[in-house]
Amino acid sequence: MRDFRWMGKPRSWEKDHRTVSLTVEPQMHLPDGPLLLAVSDDDFSCDMTLAGSGNNVFTGVSLYHLNTDFIGIGTSTESLEIHVMINGYHNYTIIPFKTESTQVIWSIKRNGSHASIGYRMQSKDAVTWVGTFTLPGIEKSVSFGPYFANKGSEPARASLNTLDYKKEI
Repeated sequence: MRDFRWMGKPRSWEKDHRTVSLTVEPQMHLPDGPLLLAVSDDDFSCDMTLAGSGNNVFTGVSLYHLNTDFIGIGTSTESLEIHVMINGYHNYTIIPFKTESTQVIWSIKRNGSHASIGYRMQSKDAVTWVGTFTLPGIEKSVSFGPYFANKGSEPARASLNTLDYKKEI
């Protein structure tokens, strides 16, 4: 966790070596909301357990190269959202996605210029891969990490509960 830095730092947060808890302000969306990013030029796999409080709070992962080039995929208790921005053109998709759990384990696998993003619930072993993506510039290095969003009108709580990063050889 010591290699992760805030971009869109939240007003209220607590962080130790394994967990981060924060308050996500109302109407905070990717890329303006809180992102906790690290940089890697290695091939890697990373799993993060994220949780949000309710159907207006999205937690997910982001691959970030520049303000003009990123992808973010996250869930609330009722929706899955996908943000893709390439060369400043932002595409946003929201898909109905009902879940009982507020906690999701997100997986990222990076291999050169390709990165795969998927998720699984606590009780399931298999990762559901949303897709494999290529962004301009990520073949050399990429920023990656969790993002937190709140479409609601009240502040909400969210957390990163575990993080497991492995450099691929």
